[in-house]
Amino acid sequence: VRAGQRLASMLRWTRAWRLPRKGLGSHCPSFARVPVAPSSSGGRGEAEPRPLPLSYRLLDGEAALPAVVFLHGLFGCKTNFNSIAKAFAQQTGRRVLTVDARNHGNSPHSPDMSYEIMSQDLQDLLPRLGLVPCVIVGHSMGGRTAMLLALQRSQPPP
Repeated sequence: VRAGQRLASMLRWTRAWRLPRKGLGSHCPSFARVPVAPSSSGGRGEAEPRPLPLSYRLLDGEAALPAVVFLHGLFGCKTNFNSIAKAFAQQTGRRVLTVDARNHGNSPHSPDMSYEIMSQDLQDLLPRLGLVPCVIVGHSMGGRTAMLLALQRSQPPP
């Protein structure tokens, strides 16, 4: 019961977090180069937001081992993890994925912004790259996204 209450509370909180209509600003030099996706909800909440094609970097490794996915924090981007991702891939032989979340780095920008939709973006991307199952490591915003994804898609070990 307690875990269910925590999940319900987290989901209420993630639904309440929305990006301002004007975005986060031009703090990043790549901001102007990134396309802005139209809102799939039309601003009226009628339709569910669609996953976006996220920008990512995949380092090669042994396909038999679960990949490691690094998710950056607020105002960050996939390059925050370049050094650790490279070292991790070399030392463990695993595939390592770094991802730009929506509205960050080189990923498309959209007025639809919540932890739920960021989780959906990953649920769309990871199977397309053949990275299921995987280990997800997140910092700050990326950590919250990772926790929600784990709650939504957790599977008991075989």
